[in-house]
Amino acid sequence: RESVLHEYSLTASVDPSTRTFVSCAAVPRVLPWVECPVAASSADRLVGRELDSARDFIRRELRGTSTCTHLNDLLRSLGDIGSLVAEFEMSR
Repeated sequence: RESVLHEYSLTASVDPSTRTFVSCAAVPRVLPWVECPVAASSADRLVGRELDSARDFIRRELRGTSTCTHLNDLLRSLGDIGSLVAEFEMSR
């Protein structure tokens, strides 16, 4: 049997020329605690940050009940966008 405990939808936009986030939004879905939906607003703290510094910023700055460890895991995965952008630019 399978069930969902933590689920956020995440959308983000990146300016490929500056390699910075221009938008980042999380939408709460299935969450176990009352604090979890409020944590979704922490995603927009990536706006203006460079792709290459996303993981370190999230580890250092997104802490406590203003965010969620499960959301942070999802946000850290955005750090891979830099590699994808580089691959895309090389293939053009």
